[in-house]
Amino acid sequence: MLTIYAPTQNLESKAWLVFEGILKSWPEETMCLDNAKATTAVDNAMFWGFVNNNLEMVHKLEKNKQTYWFADTPYFGRFDNNNLKKDNHYWRICKNNIHAGLITSCDTSRFDKFKIKIHPPKKDGKHILVCPSSVGIHRYLNHTTWLDDTIEKIKKHTDRPIKIRLKPRGRGTSGPSEAKISLQEDLENAYACVTSCSISAIESICNGVPVFCHEKSFATPVASTKLENIESPTYADPYQWLCSLAYQQFTPEEIENKTAIKIIEKFYK
Repeated sequence: MLTIYAPTQNLESKAWLVFEGILKSWPEETMCLDNAKATTAVDNAMFWGFVNNNLEMVHKLEKNKQTYWFADTPYFGRFDNNNLKKDNHYWRICKNNIHAGLITSCDTSRFDKFKIKIHPPKKDGKHILVCPSSVGIHRYLNHTTWLDDTIEKIKKHTDRPIKIRLKPRGRGTSGPSEAKISLQEDLENAYACVTSCSISAIESICNGVPVFCHEKSFATPVASTKLENIESPTYADPYQWLCSLAYQQFTPEEIENKTAIKIIEKFYK
């Protein structure tokens, strides 16, 4: 059985864009429990983001080495609040981790349709762009002082200027649509991007800017995790990694019509 921990008191939550499809398509029996009331989850649980008590329950499942599924914002094709349809945006779904791992056996079709250009590495940048993840992610990592600690460590290993880009927020949401200055602009003349688990790593790498990230980040296959090597970044071909990410995110329509289930069963079993 799959137990979904959902905001049952808030049927307007975007979590239901995932859960409604899961309830229709999941191959096992499903049930929903209120994630504002539950504090301990059962094995084979599903969550959407770190709302209500999800963070506490995920920590307990990881400690007990139990199975969970985690849905949240995608790597490409993020939702637009002004044009929200079942077939025009994506949600990531990951197993036993909050972010996607590397799939080496997938094809390129799901990523190619986004028509994202991959630029060659840039090695003449000047500043270090620091992109912290959300407070919730840093709580999950048990590192609420990540930003201050990271800046201090960077300064030990380089005298390059540091620019901080906080996660854009506004109108009750977060992400690129709420940014007053685009990530693209902050990446101009950047030598490297340092983040914990932010999806900004994708745009950075696609723009040729190398990334330093946390060990729990989805970007580890193409990035460095050691800030002491800030002056020796990792430059890797990101194409297979990008294709892998595209196979771990789905539209609500794909979740409902079992396209997502077929892909999940193929790569997670």
